[in-house]
Amino acid sequence: MHPHELLEHYGYYAVFLIGLFEGETILMLGAYAVHQGYLSMLPLIGCGALSAFCADQFYFHLGRRKGAELLAKRPKLAAHIERVGGFIARHPVATIFITRFAWGFRVVMPATLGMGTLSAATYAALDAVAAVAWAAIVALFGVEVTGVVHGLVGRLRPHEHLIVFGAVAIALTLALLRQWRVRR
Repeated sequence: MHPHELLEHYGYYAVFLIGLFEGETILMLGAYAVHQGYLSMLPLIGCGALSAFCADQFYFHLGRRKGAELLAKRPKLAAHIERVGGFIARHPVATIFITRFAWGFRVVMPATLGMGTLSAATYAALDAVAAVAWAAIVALFGVEVTGVVHGLVGRLRPHEHLIVFGAVAIALTLALLRQWRVRR
């Protein structure tokens, strides 16, 4: 099966599944697929947003259920959470939207919000809006970047195997590094 057939048949699934661990990279790859005509923009945004929403909800509810227990075992982490807790308590809505664009904080911030007083329903509603806005911005930016690269480099189609492989390798590497840091 040719890579473009794989993208057409499994691209949205890949965006969702890989997006649970590394959203920007896979959305940028999806944007390339949109630019090439393999995928469509709205379903790409939908899959990216759904993936981001699911991951955020997982960490929010993990923080709600296990946050106090985790902080009791890790005083340094508790001190870091306490430092940002004031901002989060004063600006929960801004925190939700900022978190979508803050690399390195997408696990900690939803978990911290889960440990706070914000209701799960309110968080879910605001997070859904933030996830859609984030996915749309990243996907649209990705299509623009692909267009610029096409103009500078020429047609990328002969190199799409390398691009797909490279993007997946980067996404998996970043996801593994993130998991390693979280477990450490």
